[in-house]
Amino acid sequence: MTWAPRENSRLLLDTNVLVLFAVGTVNRHRIPTFKRTSQYTIQDFDLLLNVLEQWRLHYTVPHVLAEVSNLTDLAGAERLRVREVLKETISILTEVAIPSAHAALDPSYPALGLADASIVAVAREHQCAVLTDDLDLYLWLQRDRIPVLNFTHLRSHALEG
Repeated sequence: MTWAPRENSRLLLDTNVLVLFAVGTVNRHRIPTFKRTSQYTIQDFDLLLNVLEQWRLHYTVPHVLAEVSNLTDLAGAERLRVREVLKETISILTEVAIPSAHAALDPSYPALGLADASIVAVAREHQCAVLTDDLDLYLWLQRDRIPVLNFTHLRSHALEG
């Protein structure tokens, strides 16, 4: 299921799209060369910015933010800058705290793990659409009838258009 944004609609951001956002914000030219974003292009970063502009409220969960912090291990001055970008981004996201014990009770936990189970649980409880490029998470959310946007699909459509 995909979902076009409506007024006051909520979009929960997954790890990989937040990593792309952080790295691209620091240095868009690092996207194709950084190990965690090498599957993306500068055009993908621009697409992500476009998608984010269409949604009024952006959500995440602490488990995702911890992963993003660990996965944005740039070197030198870029590392300091990416930490600042994350700090600024965290201040404008709606972060929904979910205890790990609660996320682990979600039926998705055995298949998806803790971070993705927390995404599923929060999306369900807060009626958020999810933006992800994780196929397993995407398929689970679809089966659960939780609105989901697959960033890989959006990239393909952008190339066609």
